[in-house]
Amino acid sequence: MAEPLDRTEQRIVGVLIEKELAVPETYPMTLNSLVLGCNQKSNRDPISDLEEFQVEGALTSLCLKDWCGRREGSRAIKYVHRTDERLGVGRTEKAILAELLLRGPQTPTELRTRVARMGVHLEGAAIADALDAMSQRADGGLVELLPRRPRERDARWRHLLGPMLAEHEGASDGADESRHAPTTRERNADVDVHARLEALERRLDEVERRLGEITG
Repeated sequence: MAEPLDRTEQRIVGVLIEKELAVPETYPMTLNSLVLGCNQKSNRDPISDLEEFQVEGALTSLCLKDWCGRREGSRAIKYVHRTDERLGVGRTEKAILAELLLRGPQTPTELRTRVARMGVHLEGAAIADALDAMSQRADGGLVELLPRRPRERDARWRHLLGPMLAEHEGASDGADESRHAPTTRERNADVDVHARLEALERRLDEVERRLGEITG
């Protein structure tokens, strides 16, 4: 994957996979439903407070990168993910990736419990085997095992689709109290805005270049 997913893009792809597997009647998703899905309070870590323009900008970038696609409807444009085609993964791998994208690094035990809501019911050993296989793919690993932190009984796995949050990288016992603090959300949102604008500027330059080649 030449272009890693940034934080907002990770959240969107995770939501799209989650809804496809857990609530298929809501998939594909409109922009409004994606904003709600990104900001919902359950099954998310950290909790986000993304604005519509941030999600829309990230969707534009994801479509240009071919991570997502648009479906024109009679009432509203809807969006789908292209993880299956992009990564060549099945239901189990998609569910694992969705949880890692939505909640950050987790242990196999945590993943076994959480992927069940997406219709993936496996024993702990099967989850561990799936993670091992995903980490050793010939075309590049999708996940990696993190070093065990102090006082941790089980090591956690992270996805490799984009950078990991600093909160997840070195969280302490008191991380849960500070992870959702308003100052953290505000700082993160500010970073996302600048990243979105820079990415969109690069993409627009590329689109203009291609259009110039076609019309020229």
